Amino acid sequence: MAHPGSPARLDPLLRLPLGALKSLASSLADGLLAESITLPGVEQAAGTDAPAVTRVLRELAADGFTPQQMATVVAGIASAIEQTPKPTSLFDLVLSGPDLPGVPTGDTAAVMRTLVTRANKNVILVGYAVYDGKKLFEPLARRMQEIPGLGVTFCLDIQRAYTDPTPSAELVARFARDFRSRHWPWPMLPDLYYDPRSLETGEARASLHAKCVIVDRERALITSANFTDAAQRRNVEAGVEIRHRPTAERLADYFQGLCATGHFQRCPLE
Repeated sequence: MAHPGSPARLDPLLRLPLGALKSLASSLADGLLAESITLPGVEQAAGTDAPAVTRVLRELAADGFTPQQMATVVAGIASAIEQTPKPTSLFDLVLSGPDLPGVPTGDTAAVMRTLVTRANKNVILVGYAVYDGKKLFEPLARRMQEIPGLGVTFCLDIQRAYTDPTPSAELVARFARDFRSRHWPWPMLPDLYYDPRSLETGEARASLHAKCVIVDRERALITSANFTDAAQRRNVEAGVEIRHRPTAERLADYFQGLCATGHFQRCPLE
């Protein structure tokens, strides 16, 4: 049993539907429950949850709460619930692959295209592998033409084969030429960064393996899909579309911070 001063005591109120909370607050303020806390009176608002709710209200009364003060508490709970967005409005699964009855799926490319075509300030794209990027990035390039001030930053993995002795600077220059010719042929250039640890040859070697798209620091897509046509349209991939600004901002701050502090280095595209 919860201690009388424990917040857990209010759990029966937190489980009530919004309409029931509002009805209960009204009854406590100037209805039947304003005179006395009775089970029949609570049942009118709380239905089958009435016994637990009645117990909570009687415990509050024993602590010295008046019905009007209880009404304020219940109304406050109702207001908080009403103003809290539903999880489905903040997050949505993005599942790509074979269709299954009763399980909504879609293609990751469509979600990414929708995100970038709504961008107004900045876009951050983080990925491990890129193949035939012209198909995937064309909507973003068009958006850059529509909004000349749109900032676009790529964070991509530049890989070295384990037995490749090529100097790092040459691998970076080769990657830049390949990116411009195969993935980004348009004149308006994005900023491109990479993790220099991916070019190490010893134990310090690491990969930039994250895959996400962040738009205007407001929306984001975190996904298992690389920037390839197969991953975006055909493979079995799982991701989450985020419409929760604080989460998108935290994600953006991380990758922007890696670029700003030198953990990621610039790959010149000019």
